[in-house]
Amino acid sequence: MAAVAKNNPGVPSAALQTRLRADAGHVTAFLDNLSLERGISTHTRSAYARDLSLLAASLEARSLTLLQADMDGIVRFLEECADQGAAPRTRARRAAAIRSFYRYATADGLCAIDPARLIPSPRMPRLLPKALSHADTERLLQADHDDATTPQGSNRLVLELLYGCGLRVSELAGLRCSDFDLDGGFVRVTGKGGKARSVPIGQSVRESLAAWLQHGRQQVRTPESGDTLLLTITGKPVSRMQLHAMVRACARRAGFSRSITPHTLRHTFATHLVKGGADLRAVQEMLGHASIDTTQIYTTLAEEHLHAAHKRFHPRS
Repeated sequence: MAAVAKNNPGVPSAALQTRLRADAGHVTAFLDNLSLERGISTHTRSAYARDLSLLAASLEARSLTLLQADMDGIVRFLEECADQGAAPRTRARRAAAIRSFYRYATADGLCAIDPARLIPSPRMPRLLPKALSHADTERLLQADHDDATTPQGSNRLVLELLYGCGLRVSELAGLRCSDFDLDGGFVRVTGKGGKARSVPIGQSVRESLAAWLQHGRQQVRTPESGDTLLLTITGKPVSRMQLHAMVRACARRAGFSRSITPHTLRHTFATHLVKGGADLRAVQEMLGHASIDTTQIYTTLAEEHLHAAHKRFHPRS
């Protein structure tokens, strides 16, 4: 292999190949550590693995490995990502993955100096959630959602849970029948990092849940369905992608031309609560945000609502 590398500069030398294989092992150990210590999702783990693989490929072009990287090489990689049109959120995640990996490598003695310690995260644009109005929300929820491709009652329950409880689509897909405390009026939700929280359920959610459990779910469940709440017409657990498709189909049947996703309904849940005067800490708890700063974006919407109301109704506006 060394002889081949000598005649073909594009082929890594035997020594470099050995170091690259070692890098792969260190990345796996790093991801295992994140899964164990921080409980990252499989989605985040896969994304971080891809990010570090791209950095490794960039460094390999300079005959360097991950553990030989310097700040210049990392900055050059992030600049390449921007030049190739990577979105700010993607670049921010890649920077986070890189910083996290080198903190781990330095703490484990794999690197003498952390080459990513001064790498900043790309500035994220402050995007306000695109929430539905109260009228549009009612229009979506009250539409006829019978669909031959989904069990009867499941579409309505999906919409009610997304808007009524502010769930993430992954949280909704993971719900079990036993997660509901109907006497107490709560649903137990497992969020990011395996953190559990209790979210109140209103009367509309209760009614849709009762109809689904008594009728729709009974018709499609199989012994393999277990305690999973939402099932397909074949009795299998509904996936995140299927939930996205269900919401889009419901929006089309309700006559919406704009894109409506599960996250639209989560944003709408939070926006309506804050505009209605709900305490921001309570909204943070219901959304499962680790930091109040994440929830803070909804106060901007509330302030805009107050200004609009003042301008419309106050005689000296």
